[in-house]
Amino acid sequence: MKKSNHNFGENVIIYEGAKVDESCEIGDFSIIYPNAIIKENCLIGTSCIIGKPPLVGRNQMSLNDLKTNTIIESDTIISDQVIIYTGVKIGSNSYFADKSFVRENVHIDNDVIIGTAVTISFNASIGAKTKIMTGTNIGGNMIIGKECFIGAHVCSVNDNKPNLKRSREKQNSAVIEDGVFVGSNTTILPNLKISKNITVASGSVITKSLVDSNSIYMGVPAKKIKK
Repeated sequence: MKKSNHNFGENVIIYEGAKVDESCEIGDFSIIYPNAIIKENCLIGTSCIIGKPPLVGRNQMSLNDLKTNTIIESDTIISDQVIIYTGVKIGSNSYFADKSFVRENVHIDNDVIIGTAVTISFNASIGAKTKIMTGTNIGGNMIIGKECFIGAHVCSVNDNKPNLKRSREKQNSAVIEDGVFVGSNTTILPNLKISKNITVASGSVITKSLVDSNSIYMGVPAKKIKK
């Protein structure tokens, strides 16, 4: 561990190899792992963990493509009790609310807002200016485009075969294109696409691809509403 003159709270741990810009603030009891890079004017809250390496054991699939650096670009705010694993890249001017949880190799673009207790699983990608609200689960390998809105307590999954062990590369969540609005408490099943500028009503269950851009879908299963 290294000592620093940065603006840190009490009992902060910064491991040797981490790079934290002098303009950053880090709250009490936070841990910054090696290979974490935190750029200008970032605010890290209390009890955060940045750059955490995953444990790989008998119940965890092999992580052959695990990246090492965790990068947080400038002017980003990480609130209290946030955990961010290794290999994550977070763009500038983004915001993570309390207790959000980001697994390894996730890529998040600029100006993204992540709500309280959101989980973002491995290898997911989130485009610029997207908002993801409280309690939502973003499945592994999910792709979300720019300027999307994902409401509270949306559940997306990347694997619905509980008795079949598959490599992470074969656990595919949905692809959500730019400008999509997904209402709260919606469920999104694996291996499907939601086309540009679609609106999905709250409480829907998406079981197959929604292909008509600029349309509204709703129901269980979600179906297009006639204009």
